[in-house]
Amino acid sequence: MAMSHEQEKKAREQFEKDIKDVNNDDVEYASKKGQSKVNKFGDNPPGPLQSLWRDIKLMIGLVTDYAKGNYRDVPWNVLAAVTGAVIYFVSPVDVIPDVIPVVGYLDDALVVKLALEIARPDLEAYANWKNA
Repeated sequence: MAMSHEQEKKAREQFEKDIKDVNNDDVEYASKKGQSKVNKFGDNPPGPLQSLWRDIKLMIGLVTDYAKGNYRDVPWNVLAAVTGAVIYFVSPVDVIPDVIPVVGYLDDALVVKLALEIARPDLEAYANWKNA
């Protein structure tokens, strides 16, 4: 099953709107709620998120280390994109509600991919820092 063009457009618009308003409180929120949701799924994420699971966990690690002051070598627009994607991921109320089996996470996957388009080089730099 796939998202409709309209659902895809709404998810993209919501993500773009959300990242314009990200602040430090949002980073803190994304850190806490993101880690909680990842822990809930463990190593068994919903189907649409399986191929993105490493990246989602890396995004949550980045916002967590930023919020704690451990890692600050990331441009604000990248942090905002990652934070916006994590907040979208943790929200049960989005374009396609997460309670709808399988399909409920298609919009979350799209938003994560949009954030990755912005953040990929900085996420890889963060991963290298984390593994050093």
